[in-house]
Amino acid sequence: MKKSIIILALAIGVFGLLHAQSDTSSFSQKLAKYKIKASVGLQLWTTYTTNMEYFNAEQGRYEAVDNRLNTQLRRTRLTLKGQPYENLTFNLTASLDLVGKDVMAATEAGANNGASPSFRVWNAFVQWRLLPKKEHLYLTAGYFAPQIGRESITAALRSTSMEKAWSQNYLRTHLTGIGPGRAMGLNLGGIIPTRQPGLQFGYELGVFNPVFESLSGNSTGNRFSPLTVGRATIDIGDPENPQYSISHKINYFGKRKGLTLGAAIARQGRTDLFHENRAAGMEVLLNYGPLNLDGDYYLLERGMDASEVTGSFKTKGQTGYLRLSYNIDLPAKLVLEPVAMYWFYNGAMTAEEQERALEVKSFAGQDESLDIGANLYFNPDLKISLHYTLRWGDAGESEPGATFNNYFRQSGLGAIRRGNWIGLGLIGIF
Repeated sequence: MKKSIIILALAIGVFGLLHAQSDTSSFSQKLAKYKIKASVGLQLWTTYTTNMEYFNAEQGRYEAVDNRLNTQLRRTRLTLKGQPYENLTFNLTASLDLVGKDVMAATEAGANNGASPSFRVWNAFVQWRLLPKKEHLYLTAGYFAPQIGRESITAALRSTSMEKAWSQNYLRTHLTGIGPGRAMGLNLGGIIPTRQPGLQFGYELGVFNPVFESLSGNSTGNRFSPLTVGRATIDIGDPENPQYSISHKINYFGKRKGLTLGAAIARQGRTDLFHENRAAGMEVLLNYGPLNLDGDYYLLERGMDASEVTGSFKTKGQTGYLRLSYNIDLPAKLVLEPVAMYWFYNGAMTAEEQERALEVKSFAGQDESLDIGANLYFNPDLKISLHYTLRWGDAGESEPGATFNNYFRQSGLGAIRRGNWIGLGLIGIF
């Protein structure tokens, strides 16, 4: 299926070139009729890591690794969109991420190396406008991110920090069990303008079935409960989006003067892993001319009822971020954007609380990061970035070698204490 997606997208690109040469071909006419468009997004990084340590289990201590230069293809998005009917659109996106990543570099996530790095399905959904010519009611069905968390629902290639706030990973994993945060589901959403100028409401109501815990990641186990998500927003001033969309961005390059406030909640009932799983929080996006401010804050909770083996308990955590940037116009239509971002995760700190958290596969301890840097835009779809990322964490009462949050764990390596890094990056959307 992955290879078919790649071949299909490449074929569309080829036929797009043919379209310019032969406007009379039937295929070109269908491309135009169905409004089919293809795009490619690339994020390339070169980073230098310092202060990275891994845990030597035989010696029972952390050991420093060499500082290192690492070049990686951090993200690729290969997207095919279309509108075959007036009120129906589709989106099919494949990703090729983390090619060339050294797992002993301090940057987040795993690696995708080997002779043939793997593509994966990133988004695959259709969207119906249920009220023609109105933005009040849309149904989205397929594989996509539940609509909760400002950073989680913002496209990675539209983020203003070099790396997205990794608070999104804690929220996504808490709700779906996987870092990409995608699940099959249905979502009703829309935007509702008011008679009051500069005031608009938005809403999302979703039902999803994340399957990650049992049978090799193909079931929730003998017990089943769906994941339900609700989100409400209010736009004051210029709206974030005049038309409904589940895709979001941060920087409007001075074209928006508006504030978006949001609140969201998610809940899943009993599965084989837990008896209840919750998340609730608030979000903000402010664009005021050259100023951009965005952030979110979420409470995470997972619990078990009393049984013959253990008493009832709940494990709790908090995660969120705040990011500030400012657009400075330069000659030749260039834009310089200084950026500062802080994000955090705070979880169980006592030995007993951490043991409970691990029983239900929750995070624990503390993980924090500060990102400072700048982006230089040639246009909204092409930029270079230079950023410095500082990381620190706290394992609480745990012994050395804990792996219960992203500061202390690296996929493909094991227990670590994550280092700091400076990075030069390029993003291009074509």
